[in-house]
Amino acid sequence: MQRLGRYAIKKLFSRRTPSIRFAGTLTSNDTLHSRVMGSERERSKVTPVLDKWLKQGNKVNLTDLRRLIDALCVSQRFNHALQVSEWITDRGIYDLSSKDFASRLYLVEISSGLIEAENFFKNIPENMRDDSVYNTLLYLYTTSKTTRHEAEATYQKMREQNMLLKPYPYYNMISLYALLGERHMVDEILRQMKENGVEHNKNLTANNVLKAYTSVPDVEAVDKLLMELEVEDDPPFSLAWQTGISIAKAYLNGGSSKKAIEMLRRTELVVDTKSKDSANKVLMEMYRDAGAKHDVSRLDRFVYPNSKKGGNMREYKHKGNDGGNSYYYGNSYYYFGGGGCGRYSDGDDSVGGADCGAGDNVGGGDSIGVDVCGGYSGGGDSVGGGADYGGSGCGGGDCGDWD
Repeated sequence: MQRLGRYAIKKLFSRRTPSIRFAGTLTSNDTLHSRVMGSERERSKVTPVLDKWLKQGNKVNLTDLRRLIDALCVSQRFNHALQVSEWITDRGIYDLSSKDFASRLYLVEISSGLIEAENFFKNIPENMRDDSVYNTLLYLYTTSKTTRHEAEATYQKMREQNMLLKPYPYYNMISLYALLGERHMVDEILRQMKENGVEHNKNLTANNVLKAYTSVPDVEAVDKLLMELEVEDDPPFSLAWQTGISIAKAYLNGGSSKKAIEMLRRTELVVDTKSKDSANKVLMEMYRDAGAKHDVSRLDRFVYPNSKKGGNMREYKHKGNDGGNSYYYGNSYYYFGGGGCGRYSDGDDSVGGADCGAGDNVGGGDSIGVDVCGGYSGGGDSVGGGADYGGSGCGGGDCGDWD
């Protein structure tokens, strides 16, 4: 998620909606969505399509337009998404929410850069600058070392306005301090979140913090936190496979091939079905670097089943501290991002959305995909898929809503 927001988009899947039309006839497949999605040239304007749709006597509500923005983001057509967002405002007939402004803020930054996004933020009405808008701005600042002071000032502003009630601002700051290699500040932000009694998903937070520790890097802190997590039974810790890759890399860079191999085998058990192919290729490379030739051969037979070697991948068990066999399942991802160009609903710890976001490079060259374009989607506790490690689909099982 290069940087969170726009840089790892190349790894994500595009979606296209077929357009079937007949001269002079409005078919069931001839919708505003299909017309706009049919204008695939990035330099073309989509606003004339919207204007023509209205001139033909058709109506379009705000919900449909928000969904259209979502679809354009999924197809990585951020400039077109921004055009639709601007068209909505220019019409002056829609009752906009703060989420619409948060969406626009994100799209402006992608299309025109941070300075223009800052200018747009200044023009957002005061009564619309809620936590979703401020967290989007905070996210934009926490993706670079050069905007540390702006990020800290925004975080302080949110504190003064009592906007630090959800985990996302804390995750953003954890991301920034991991990028800066300041382990003590990562711990300080985590302490503040706990002190303020912020409700959060433990798996999501733990994966965030573990990834931050590997970015510093601080292997001892990783080991300590893993040990603490594994003695908690309710609920059991669910390792995200991207986190496992990062931990294994940290072990390997620290000269511990054995621990790296153990973590890689554990990581295999938590890879979600959609990410199997891309994840296994990354795992093969990691096993090769760790000198685990048998594991490379085993995964090679699984990734390339039609090769002469053939064979199936065997399951590995991870030995727990008590000597028993522990299995790790689940599909917990982590979130460093802010608002986005899509859906917002007040789910506790979920960040959903389409595969339009990118990765957050939190130091060490490891880019993990997080869906930003979709914003916050409720229900469940998973967050968008991985970008550089193979992202796909909409996080959390669906793309959420703007409600």
